[in-house]
Amino acid sequence: MFISVQFKNKNNEFVGKTYDYELIDSSVVPKLGDVIRMIDGSGNPVCYGTRVKVVAIKTSSLKSYEKINYLLSEI
Repeated sequence: MFISVQFKNKNNEFVGKTYDYELIDSSVVPKLGDVIRMIDGSGNPVCYGTRVKVVAIKTSSLKSYEKINYLLSEI
């Protein structure tokens, strides 16, 4: 399963380009609109642990950056 996420801009708004990441097989799929912090399979932060917003859930992707797990976060 793949998710598309958006990063915050300088005004702390989730806008702009989306990026696809593949979820690790044991991950529960997040809901649309969830704010998460991405981590790798070992628990290390991905993209410095920056909060991102889930904007799409996909079954396939042409370009996935890496396999991730996640932690739910607040805005």
